[in-house]
Amino acid sequence: MAKKVVELQIPLNRVEGDLDIKVKIEDGVIVDAKSVGTLYRGFENILQGRDPLDALVMTPRVCGICSISHLCASVKALEDAYGITPPPQAIRLRNLSIMCENLQSDVKQVFLMFMADFANDYYKEYDFYEKAKKYYEPFKGELSVDLLDATKNILKVIAYIGGQWPHTSHMVPGGLNVLAEDLEILRIKHLLEKFKIWYEKAILKCSFERFEEVTTIEAFEVFCEENPESHIAIFYDIAKKTNLLESGTTGYGFLNYGCIDNADGSTVVPQGFFDTKLHPLALDKITEDVTYAWYEGDVVNPMDGKTKPNVQKEGAYSFTKAPRYDNKVVQTGPLGEELALENKLFLAFYEKYSDSTFVRELARMLRPLRFTNIMLSESQEVIRNKKEPLYIKPKIKQNAQGIGLTHAARGALGHWIKIRHGKIANYQIISPTTWNGSPKDKDGNLGAWEKALIGVKIKDIDNPMEMGHIIRSFDPCLVCTVHFIGQDKKITLRV
Repeated sequence: MAKKVVELQIPLNRVEGDLDIKVKIEDGVIVDAKSVGTLYRGFENILQGRDPLDALVMTPRVCGICSISHLCASVKALEDAYGITPPPQAIRLRNLSIMCENLQSDVKQVFLMFMADFANDYYKEYDFYEKAKKYYEPFKGELSVDLLDATKNILKVIAYIGGQWPHTSHMVPGGLNVLAEDLEILRIKHLLEKFKIWYEKAILKCSFERFEEVTTIEAFEVFCEENPESHIAIFYDIAKKTNLLESGTTGYGFLNYGCIDNADGSTVVPQGFFDTKLHPLALDKITEDVTYAWYEGDVVNPMDGKTKPNVQKEGAYSFTKAPRYDNKVVQTGPLGEELALENKLFLAFYEKYSDSTFVRELARMLRPLRFTNIMLSESQEVIRNKKEPLYIKPKIKQNAQGIGLTHAARGALGHWIKIRHGKIANYQIISPTTWNGSPKDKDGNLGAWEKALIGVKIKDIDNPMEMGHIIRSFDPCLVCTVHFIGQDKKITLRV
């Protein structure tokens, strides 16, 4: 009997409309997948020929979700080029800005984007359905309004430091160009303490200290039994009943640029490439492949890369490039951070379930604990060192190049700048979703979430929820990844 073959194309966006997934399904199983970035923006080309400081205004506009992360990467690229290190107090306030942005993004993604799927009628026969509707139904769930209030307060922290959010430009080469007053610094600490209390009561249903005792899968299961209304326990129950524990694996390693800077140049989350252990980061091993992307060019390091679109290119299917590390496909994000930190709980889950949908999303669900603790410590240090300088004037160079590395909410973010005669000669950005959502490379290796879809069973091709869970576990953000804005796409099937 001939196989039943289905080709399906579906948009998978809740924030932006620039990601399509095309899959080939044979007898109900995905056998091929393509991640299609449908939007070209060309920020790299817009920056060419401009004053290097213009990047501080333009790169935060790359993305309205992680604008501070882009600002930070741009600033650090210029500081690398000019050979300057900002004062410790400026580093602390930068850390607070980025962690606040990432924290509020994590919480919204988990409960407004990811968990909302389980309130879909697709799951109405499951015993968790009513609970999912109660908490996560879009615009109606009990958690939604509460959550938006909590994250709004976190964004106030950024406003106190940078004056606004998004698209603030408070970071400059050498430090900060704003000064939080004493009262604002105290308000920052109060808002962080308030968020911690909310997360304990609304999400964990226990104290941070209690959950930090959970370092094994067995202890995790005991916690879930003791706290069945914890959203951690609810998610674990859903995962066991919907195959999220095993689905969505790639077998690919993780890239970490290091995040949360220390004054000595080290980072709280260490740099490196993690497979079974953490290997030192080698920036010369990073390349961009455009074999299946709508661009011209060869496989080169981003410092020498170009962003020259060619929509007539044969075989290409995405405006997303295919970055590779040491010729390997990698992924990036919260799970990679936890593994680099040797978090015992996640090392155990990773050993048992690999990088499955559940493990990947659980890392994002729990990262706010780590961020909140660090931010409370940083805010205390800011108060203690409030008289320290925030700025060191850099010596501008007419010819230089630099690399700025940080972590946005979705993982490793890098900016590469080349300055010639006082102007930007070349600028390249590799965002986290460029790593996670890349197309194939010259060797035919699938991008991370393309690979994660292979072998997945689809029960209902008219409502392929399994695909949505897997892709959303990477927290796709194509707006800063793709470099023709077309018509809205509908699901198309060919049988």
